[in-house]
Amino acid sequence: MSANSDFQQVNELKGLRGFSNLFHKENKAWWGTHRWWINTLLWTVLLCGLMAIMLFAPNEEANQASASEILQAGGATAYILSLALSVFFEFGGPMLAIGTVIQAQDLIIGEKQNGLIEWLLSKPLTRRAYILAKVAANAPALLVLFVGLPATVAYGLLSLRTGAPYPLLSFMFAVAILTAHTFFYLTLTLMLGTLFNNRGPILGIALGSVLGGGLMGGFIKPLFSVTPWILPKVAWMITTGQAVPAEIVFAPLVATLLWSLVFIFVALVKFEKMEF
Repeated sequence: MSANSDFQQVNELKGLRGFSNLFHKENKAWWGTHRWWINTLLWTVLLCGLMAIMLFAPNEEANQASASEILQAGGATAYILSLALSVFFEFGGPMLAIGTVIQAQDLIIGEKQNGLIEWLLSKPLTRRAYILAKVAANAPALLVLFVGLPATVAYGLLSLRTGAPYPLLSFMFAVAILTAHTFFYLTLTLMLGTLFNNRGPILGIALGSVLGGGLMGGFIKPLFSVTPWILPKVAWMITTGQAVPAEIVFAPLVATLLWSLVFIFVALVKFEKMEF
């Protein structure tokens, strides 16, 4: 009985009151359930399984490649590595973005619809803490399970195929670019969750960016410099040792990180003004 009557005091900044409790709740939704290992298996098997097929199975595409294509890649092995890396970065980048949108679409909308937000805000919880706890808990989980673990396995496969450690710095830089790309879609989806009250606009806008961004950027080239749409291709180019102009790498990367901060700021401002 005495244990139930004793309360544990939590020291928090006034503007972030309730952050630690909500952060713990969000973390437990990932690491305290089957959600973490399902996503680990899904993305690791999907991306690294396809890579392994390209690297170790008889490769019809490589067999049908012209001599000039193989020579341009630097040899047959380099050509196969290029195909495998394209699978991981150029195919994997959009796939991870889609997975991120699907995982994050209900983080705010779901709690709006079931009344949980209204109940939480009746407790000692600030609105700022609510948004920041969503970002702080979900970003590491998504980035570790979606990007980090598959990238670790992919690096092992590349090193096994080449018989020596694959160039680590270029691979890590490419993975960092993919991380920024994935984080962009997490923050975008969270922001849209504060702006809309149903899933339709969230999925339409976020998935439209993933699936249609490259096409739009093809028509309006300057968009590639201020969006994340070209980042998966840039990551692939870096890991294959191609000469990539600095402006093609850093302009979209910096823009993507700035957009992510803008999305978090807009979510904070909008959520402060919402009525429940």
